[in-house]
Amino acid sequence: MTVDKTHLAAELPVPEAADLVAESLRLGVSIQKYVGYHVLKSIYGALHPEVVAFGEAHLGNTREK
Repeated sequence: MTVDKTHLAAELPVPEAADLVAESLRLGVSIQKYVGYHVLKSIYGALHPEVVAFGEAHLGNTREK
C-alpha cells in the first residue's frame, strides 16, 4: 500500500531542534522522517501503523504477539 506524504514546517526552539537533528543522524534517518514519527506518535499514539513501522525499522521495537 502506498501512502501519499507531504512536508510540513515546524517551529521549534534551537536547542530542541538541534537535539532532534542529532538523534535523527544517530539513527540514520532524515529529520523529516524522525519528526514525522514523533508527530504521528503524539497525535495518534504508539499503535499507529507508521509509528510501529518506524519503531521496528529504527528503534529495535518488535511487535508483541
